[in-house]
Amino acid sequence: MRALVEKPATKLPIMMMIGISWLAIMFSLSAGQEIDRPSEDSNGTSTGGDERLQVTIYYETLCYDSISFITNHLAPSWGRHRDRMDLKLVPFGKAYIDDSNPSEPVYYCQHGHRECTLNILHGCILDKLPLEKAFPVIACLMKGFRTSFDQCYKQDLASKEEIQKCANGEQGAKLFKRSSDETNRVATPLSFVPTIEVDKNYDIFEQDRWLYRFDRTFREEFENKFNKTLD
Repeated sequence: MRALVEKPATKLPIMMMIGISWLAIMFSLSAGQEIDRPSEDSNGTSTGGDERLQVTIYYETLCYDSISFITNHLAPSWGRHRDRMDLKLVPFGKAYIDDSNPSEPVYYCQHGHRECTLNILHGCILDKLPLEKAFPVIACLMKGFRTSFDQCYKQDLASKEEIQKCANGEQGAKLFKRSSDETNRVATPLSFVPTIEVDKNYDIFEQDRWLYRFDRTFREEFENKFNKTLD
């Protein structure tokens, strides 16, 4: 009969082993999660994000210097380094908004009324399209003084109509005011158009270097910030 009596004590080591195994699994999973988590600096900011140098261009649509810079310097460099360039375009320049009557603001642009209309159109293009699609349209428009939106826009009709509606309506006016505020934050008025800001820092003494040697300067500044060389 003694051989038929179950000994409770023999279950204890089995249950302990299951418990220990379970704890080991949980610890392993927890440790794995910690390893996969991106590192953070002392401010809690992730250091595992993409490495892109922020560049903001303040320009005018009918300014010869803006046309020359975007066509001959910015567009080729963006084509080579778009994955490393956090580019922002602000079409306003030395324009002025008289909003003494908020319901009917009056726009003044350095190169006339047509430039105001085009500045607003550029703002709507940049707002309605991701930069990957917007920049080729902007670059095309900036190839000359008479390049038309119809010539440069080769994407879907629905987006084209949305952009045109924006440019002719209240939304375009709001975007133009936002461009005004962003430009005035740098200087009122700008000393030169285009003006280039890097990492939200405007340095008047560095403008010539950026304007006339943009690609080389971008690569140098990227290497200085990230300690990596661009081709």
